[in-house]
Amino acid sequence: MKENVIKTTANGDEINLYTSLGEALLKTQVVEQALSHSITLKMNSNETKEQAEEFLKQQQNYTLGKAIRIAEKEKLYNLPLQNELNAFLNQRNWLIHKVIIGNEEDFNTGIIKEDLLVKIHSISDKAENIHRKIEYDLIDFCSSKGKDMSKIRSLLELQEQRIRTRK
Repeated sequence: MKENVIKTTANGDEINLYTSLGEALLKTQVVEQALSHSITLKMNSNETKEQAEEFLKQQQNYTLGKAIRIAEKEKLYNLPLQNELNAFLNQRNWLIHKVIIGNEEDFNTGIIKEDLLVKIHSISDKAENIHRKIEYDLIDFCSSKGKDMSKIRSLLELQEQRIRTRK
């Protein structure tokens, strides 16, 4: 049975909010994936590819909080990065579970407060920053295992300069 839903066209503020939320959610998921891959490689560096892939499948089902707790328990990251991950989890949880709380009336009227967008953008920026730190940490880990990571590091440095590395 089709319900008759009357849709209202989003105004510019709402489009900006939806775009900002989408970007923050996507970047947060990128952090989750980077963390899953990093944990998998660090905890399975001597396993077969098949065993590591099986571990990764399991790891990818974990919430960000569980992955961060595993990383902390196993001491996979230096203390500053681990602290950033812990703090980011609080921000991510606010984004996923509480972004509406206290903003209900604004959402209903289509008026989006600037401080809400600033908070969402800061989460997006923090996610991008943590993603890079996880990548560099993983490059250092692989280098410590005797792998030549110079080309990967160069590509990452180009990406930081906003130079596209794929066509």
